[in-house]
Amino acid sequence: MNSTPNANFRRDEIPLWINGISILVAAILTFQSISAYVNPSWAYGLFDNTTLANQQVMTVLGGRNVVMLLLTLLALRSQNAMFLTYTFIMHLIREAQDMFIVPYFEGFTTIKGIGIFLTFLLVFVIPYLFAIKKLRTLAAK
Repeated sequence: MNSTPNANFRRDEIPLWINGISILVAAILTFQSISAYVNPSWAYGLFDNTTLANQQVMTVLGGRNVVMLLLTLLALRSQNAMFLTYTFIMHLIREAQDMFIVPYFEGFTTIKGIGIFLTFLLVFVIPYLFAIKKLRTLAAK
């Protein structure tokens, strides 16, 4: 019997700040998932959920958020640096896209649009980049 631990199932020493970001993202995804199914205006502002097309969009968005939430929770549970890296890459791509989409509708030249852009950049994108760098270092050990 092989007693060598499998690197795919190893538990790494994940820093608290990385787990904190993951927990924050899981909380946000939980709220967004629930609101997409129950009342989209909770998370998405003045949303007209009376048309079939908009209801379909919210159902798809809710499903996407649920899948990302489950992957994040599994990665948190595993405490595996490479698994967490993949979830952070997934979240980075999503937040980078939102960083441009949300201000687009507010206007990039408005204070609100610039504020939203900078919030996404400072609160999500930059911390994700640092977390991915740290997790890759941990996974390489």
